[in-house]
Amino acid sequence: MKKIITVLLAILMLSALSFNVLAGPEGVVENPPIDLSKVTPTVDGNITENEGWSAAAVMDYDSLGFFWHVNPITFKGSVRFAYDDEYFYYAADLTDGLEATHEITGELIPAGTNEFIYSTGTDDIDLKDDGTAFGYNGDVFGMLIDPMGLFIENGFTGNEDNTPWYMIGLFEGDVARMYREKVNAGDVTDRVKLAGHKTSQGWCLEAGIPWDMIIEDIEAVSYGECIIDKAELLNNRSLIRAGAMYHDRFNDPEAGEVATWGCFVTVPTTLADGTPGHLGTGTNVMSLGLNLYLESKSDDDTTTDGTTEPDTSFVDVTDDKGNTVTDDKGNKVTQKVTVKTTTKKAATGTTTGGNAAQTFDMGIAIAVGALAASGIGLAVTKRRR
Repeated sequence: MKKIITVLLAILMLSALSFNVLAGPEGVVENPPIDLSKVTPTVDGNITENEGWSAAAVMDYDSLGFFWHVNPITFKGSVRFAYDDEYFYYAADLTDGLEATHEITGELIPAGTNEFIYSTGTDDIDLKDDGTAFGYNGDVFGMLIDPMGLFIENGFTGNEDNTPWYMIGLFEGDVARMYREKVNAGDVTDRVKLAGHKTSQGWCLEAGIPWDMIIEDIEAVSYGECIIDKAELLNNRSLIRAGAMYHDRFNDPEAGEVATWGCFVTVPTTLADGTPGHLGTGTNVMSLGLNLYLESKSDDDTTTDGTTEPDTSFVDVTDDKGNTVTDDKGNKVTQKVTVKTTTKKAATGTTTGGNAAQTFDMGIAIAVGALAASGIGLAVTKRRR
């Protein structure tokens, strides 16, 4: 039977930690960069390979930060992406109810204990002190999006700085709904493409969010600091920083009601300020662990004004002896390399606005990120018990 850690132990742990991390791995193996094809998949809740979806980002014990609750991860997922001129698409296949061992108590969580739960209404359980909601009161899948990395570029690096959240819940009858959080919170199902259904092992979903809505939300949540030119976003090899979130619920037999099991988010191995990714807040701008790249608009990447966009590629990272560096799964570690310069800029302005709690020297951030990619940051990934 699934149990929540005692209140006393939770209080002791909270007092010992300065972060929101309450359980989880000793380090995170970051998902590699993902290239997105410009295609228009059919959003019907059935994920098929021939629709042009990207390679999958993995949500598992190695790639996720564990936040806010001490319960172990009992799900795994894969998330694929695509885009066209009007929508940013993603598809998630989620398996729930897996066997797990509690890292603190050693308790075995049997398979099938924490299976997928349909939502019955809006989220009104286990709210944080700041009133954060996750949309619906069953299991919820969320996508956090920072197009072109504008939030960090504009100094939004504080613990309370957030991009828009797009949270999906599934209701009886396989009715999928989307809730927007962090800016103009509320149900936005009627503005998106969305479908999903329960499976024998969990649930799956497909979604398409209009670029116009994302651009509008980005400007609003950044108080006008992050402005996106849609044509520039779509016509270049733009970076989309993103985070995939799973807010897991369970039927608590002791309380006789649905409760929150945990929050799990794809985070980077190392944050831009050098902090190990799993020790961040999980959901703020710095903690977005997926790097998605849109297609270039042409082979030579030449713009209409004659300037040249960066010719970006990914190369294997090697050690000082020339040997290829791998993570603890045996996958090659890659590093983004730019061999051309550009005269174009995503946005202007360097001051923080609204909810930006602090500014950050981006020269230091880039240097730290490069060190992490070249091997130093890999130290936190060697951590299995």
